[in-house]
Amino acid sequence: MSKPTRESSSDGSGQAADESGKIVQADVPDSMMSLLTALRATGGSDTDQAPSESGVPKAASPARLPVGSSLDPDRIDVWLFDLDNTLYPASCRLFEQIDRAMGRYVADLLSLEPAEARALQKQYFREHGTTLRGLMTHHDIDPHDYLSVVHDIDHTPVQPNPRLDAALNRLPGRKLVFTNGSVPHAEAVLQRLGVTRHFEAIFDIVASDFVPKPDPAPYRELLVRYGIDPTRAFFAEDSARNLVPAHALGMATLYVQHGADWNVDPHEGADYIHHRCEDLADWLEGVVGADRA
Repeated sequence: MSKPTRESSSDGSGQAADESGKIVQADVPDSMMSLLTALRATGGSDTDQAPSESGVPKAASPARLPVGSSLDPDRIDVWLFDLDNTLYPASCRLFEQIDRAMGRYVADLLSLEPAEARALQKQYFREHGTTLRGLMTHHDIDPHDYLSVVHDIDHTPVQPNPRLDAALNRLPGRKLVFTNGSVPHAEAVLQRLGVTRHFEAIFDIVASDFVPKPDPAPYRELLVRYGIDPTRAFFAEDSARNLVPAHALGMATLYVQHGADWNVDPHEGADYIHHRCEDLADWLEGVVGADRA
């Protein structure tokens, strides 16, 4: 089974290196490349407009339909998926292992009691987007060492998901993983799910230079690197705040709800959430139809 491309560097020209180091030229029209180059250079987009009353920028002419409407898959060219608790169900409790490992890392690093370490870990998550970013900012840690420690977990709770595999197979367009985790962790999850073959690439926290979602910078970098028109892109996430930049850029968004303490349900009028689900495979089957063969 082939693996998604581990692309963690690019010169901004629409080229990126595959696993062998060979440069692959993305099929990006000149007009789109001009837009994406400007997007990276300015930190803005052609969809930037005045904020709405909620403070969230309004996007222009996105691929999405009104909230509650069905999504036409033919209007989407690129499907972006968060990894943890999105591609696999939160009931696997995989992230609980990662969460405990992060707490132990903070406790060992700073010689803190477990309760103190957990409080600081959550503070850094709230203030910096990830615990890792907070530790890098305040304690100058080696991010690669941190990732190797916190993702050294048992992935066997993630079970193969034939329904998700079939739905992804029927979904037209390119598919990428966009995660604040690492490539090795994502590869292990995709392999356990049995869906590796569907994904062109994994854009991880290393590829984003350790700047996490929801900072807009990794979203812009992702668009540039893979030649993605955000108004023809879709993003599924279980963290509502990570959907705000996607909406602002013009992407269609799906909020995956599962009830964990960080999976806070935004108010129904949140205009950056266009679709909601509790199970990704169920929702995708509703979009492309279930394969009952």
